[in-house]
Amino acid sequence: MNYDVKKFLELRDFLLNVQNYDEAVENFKWPHLTKFNWALDYFDAMARGNNDTALIYCDENDNERKVTFDIMSRRSSKVANLLNDLGLQKGDRVMIMMDTSVEIFEILLGIMKAGGAIIPAATLLSPKDIRDRIERGNVKFFISHHDYSKRVNEAGVILETLKAKICVRSSQEKQKCDNENIEPNWVDYSETDNYDDDFSPFFITYSTDDLFLFFTSGTTAKPKLVMHPHYYPVGHLTTMYWLDVQPGDIHYNISAPGWAKFAWSSFFSPWNAKATILAFKYSQFNAKSVLEKMEKYKVTSLCAPLSVWKLFLLEDIGKYNLSLKKMVSAGEPLNPEIVNKAKEAVGLELREGYGQTETTGLVATFKGMKRKDSAIGKVAPGYEVKILNNTLDEVKRNEDGQIAVSTYPIRPLGLLTGYDDPERNKEIFKGGWYLTGDTAFMDEEGYIHFIGRVDDVFKSLDYRISPFEVESEIMENPAVLEVGVIPTVDDRDRIVPKAFIVLKPDFQASKQMALEIFRFIRDHIGPYKRPRSIEFLEEFPKTISAKVMRKDLRQYDKSLKNDKKRGEQEYFESDFAKELNLRRK
Repeated sequence: MNYDVKKFLELRDFLLNVQNYDEAVENFKWPHLTKFNWALDYFDAMARGNNDTALIYCDENDNERKVTFDIMSRRSSKVANLLNDLGLQKGDRVMIMMDTSVEIFEILLGIMKAGGAIIPAATLLSPKDIRDRIERGNVKFFISHHDYSKRVNEAGVILETLKAKICVRSSQEKQKCDNENIEPNWVDYSETDNYDDDFSPFFITYSTDDLFLFFTSGTTAKPKLVMHPHYYPVGHLTTMYWLDVQPGDIHYNISAPGWAKFAWSSFFSPWNAKATILAFKYSQFNAKSVLEKMEKYKVTSLCAPLSVWKLFLLEDIGKYNLSLKKMVSAGEPLNPEIVNKAKEAVGLELREGYGQTETTGLVATFKGMKRKDSAIGKVAPGYEVKILNNTLDEVKRNEDGQIAVSTYPIRPLGLLTGYDDPERNKEIFKGGWYLTGDTAFMDEEGYIHFIGRVDDVFKSLDYRISPFEVESEIMENPAVLEVGVIPTVDDRDRIVPKAFIVLKPDFQASKQMALEIFRFIRDHIGPYKRPRSIEFLEEFPKTISAKVMRKDLRQYDKSLKNDKKRGEQEYFESDFAKELNLRRK
């Protein structure tokens, strides 16, 4: 065992067994790694001869596959040998556009072994988006499920820059396509069966070589390419500690393969802990079906975003015989209402975590830690996080500022090396800090309270408005499923909050419902941050990671104002002047 792997395992074992958060923070120190390939140096060494279950795959048609660590290691070596034979060189970038499947896990490992750099892609991308990502990502290989190969082909002439395109067919696709040939100029993934299940690299992997390159979800601007090197899996020890995933756990993370949370919680963290991963493929999310699978496969550890918890809580969770021991949420801040209802339904504390595509687990409510309403939690071991003002001075406790991560004298192994944009890098790396672009405050006990994206927070009548804060208060209304708050202008050209609302299935949008919600708002929300208009929507525009696209809501509202129109289901507080006893100010 080489020095770098030894240091990684020592740190991993420490976090698996540490007794409390304070001990973890005091004794966690990032190792200095020089030569490290997680798939070759760690996973293969752990997996060979290991017949414990690494992966349980299932789908909505009751298909099921269980894969041992040993088989996963051998299959991924076949993938590495295929890629090597197709001409993959160290550092070549490989884009993956696939659904949840057994194959995606062996492909991720295989690319790492072969020295490639991985660019995950959402399966909803258009040909134009695919073309843009191939070009900006300097992609040399493309691996796609058969269902998406035609869309990839429509990306056009840019495909001529690729060394190879590989088509993966699921068992269902193979049944449908027995009489069809693979798309012209595509390699059939089944060719991996013809390769050796041992792989010997002909290169050295340095810890700073590129490994994962993620396109951000683009909630406020064009997606950026975020670069992480081969020490990135070690950075996810902080994520593993937050999840509290342990050997023997069956861990289920509800996430699409096209974004960073899949790497966080469906790949590195559980296998860092030698836990079993549950991978459930469905065409459309159905809370009842997911809960049934969690019951059947005795899931002990669950990670799900806010949008999923909202749907879970519409179900009678108590009727399921769940084996859960821990449950967490990340992606968007949790509303206290959701946390309390989740505990009532399951009997466990729903612990929040915060991080970005650019980081690993950064701030969280860790195991054994007291949960605090409206707080994300405390800073993860190995990170130094401060709340800074515009001149990079630390603000006082309970004052707003930007969440910043120290990069000096020690750069955390979970932090991005940079974007594909040098000018943008100058904006986010300043004075020994990485600036997250998120606003928060830290209280006297060291808990961090999230406010919102710097771009989302706005002023109304000289008051600072946090969309998340207003959304959390509206979420307490029993009719509301989701809410998104943005700035708009009223009839006197003043900036005021507007709330877009998606109702629960048993409630209908109407003028009467709008009146009831305005009454609720007046009873529960301070006048300075009270939405002066609401608009009911069937659903929100969202990123692939289920985050509300507030920039789209703002653009839509701006178009209404420019055309001097109101939305089809938009209501103003002034519409109910008599009922609400309003006085003109």
